[in-house]
Amino acid sequence: MSDLEYPINVEKSVLRDETVELIEKISDWSYSHNWNELLKCLSDNQEYINRTRLARDSTTPPKLFTPLHQAAYGKAPKNVIENLLNLGASKTLKTTEGQTAYDIAVQKNMQQDILDILQVPEEIKKNEEEIKKMEKGLHKAILGRVEDLIKKNNMQLPQLSFLYEFEDFWFPVPGMYGGFHVCKCDKGVETSSWCRVAGGSGQKHLIDKQGDVKITEEGFV
Repeated sequence: MSDLEYPINVEKSVLRDETVELIEKISDWSYSHNWNELLKCLSDNQEYINRTRLARDSTTPPKLFTPLHQAAYGKAPKNVIENLLNLGASKTLKTTEGQTAYDIAVQKNMQQDILDILQVPEEIKKNEEEIKKMEKGLHKAILGRVEDLIKKNNMQLPQLSFLYEFEDFWFPVPGMYGGFHVCKCDKGVETSSWCRVAGGSGQKHLIDKQGDVKITEEGFV
């Protein structure tokens, strides 16, 4: 299983206090354009590079601005954006309004050399419609297993472009004592999911390139 964990967004009450505090610091430094403190913190906590400000509750949905989105919005210097990318910032993740960091940088009339490094990879742009279909199928598979927890946690479902930017990932679901391992396959996308405290809980779903979902294996783990 890949060590890469999807940057989940849930209600604050779901996570440990120290995790919430760190995400809030990163969000505050990003929002206030305090690039020095932001980069210093992310250099020590690289796994938080794509985390977004957490929702307080279901009445205040998150905007899903990553540090890279904020850097584009704040017209950060090129070296700041390069450092964020070197730490693993995602070019493909979108805000709630459907904007990538590149889209925001275009709106802010940033220089062409910055736009060039923020461009979504060509292969992902070329297959955008196919990825959207498979993303819907992935969401269907996840909700079919843990819709109650997704709603309880006020949890954002994963954006599948992340898979095509960074390869396979783990989508943990608080309260499930497990989660979903997502990877590419010849027919589309596969996800294997399980609960660590329930024997035989494993399920594997195949999501084909049209977004159709079927269970291909059960009872493992």
